[in-house]
Amino acid sequence: MRPMRTWSKLLALATLVAGACGKDEAPPARSSGASGEQARSERDRPAKAPAGERKAIDPATVGGVRGVVHFEGKAPERKKIDMSAVGGCPHDGNVLTEQVIVNDGRVQNVLVRVKSGLEAWIVPPAPSEPAVMNQKGCVYTPHVLPIRVGQPLVIQNSDDATHNVNVRAKRRKNENFNQIQMPGQAPIEKTFGEVEVAISFECNLHPWMNAWVAVVDHPFCAVSGPDGSFSIEGLPPGEYELEAWHERLGRATARVTVAQGTSAEASFTLKAP
Repeated sequence: MRPMRTWSKLLALATLVAGACGKDEAPPARSSGASGEQARSERDRPAKAPAGERKAIDPATVGGVRGVVHFEGKAPERKKIDMSAVGGCPHDGNVLTEQVIVNDGRVQNVLVRVKSGLEAWIVPPAPSEPAVMNQKGCVYTPHVLPIRVGQPLVIQNSDDATHNVNVRAKRRKNENFNQIQMPGQAPIEKTFGEVEVAISFECNLHPWMNAWVAVVDHPFCAVSGPDGSFSIEGLPPGEYELEAWHERLGRATARVTVAQGTSAEASFTLKAP
């Protein structure tokens, strides 16, 4: 266990993580009798205590979770994307598919979030600073973007190519839209009103373009890096259920206990499809 950083740094990090840090192609949740949409809704949304029963988070007591997402099986080969016939998509070197990225047995682009355990706490509000999804080199960046419910999302086109931003949300309060965005055009600005893990972003003009926006209701989430590692900071002491989500490899859960001023360890293993 390591001592935690100061609350001001933790709060700044939590805000940044919330802003940068989630067609649902992940395997459906197993359900006993509930409809598919109901099962997805219950899976994404944790129960919440009444507002009057929730407590403020004491900065002096917070801890965190650190961990790694491992891969089991034979990793799918990443394929080269052929952009030779497309203008306005400059790149240095090859561009590879991003649906499954495994490096030395560890998985990149996995959303890890606290799924339950926060019901008794007042979480920080959604930031007013927008999260940003960019289209650059005919690739969405980042590939997985967590965003808070109600937080502004800015969708940019940094290419000399025209794109269409085709968003396939499934929740009632989240908008489906399909907008053309030409070079130099102003950013598209949207907000999402409901938890959804995750919403598909596509471009039909460049069919390899795909990304995911995970809409969450608290800042306690992270996206695994190239080495499969993740870190969630600023959690009050308690027991938590964590969920790891990947667009092709599905979901996994883990339980951790966060003690005051310390970081708990968590590990996930996702298997080849």
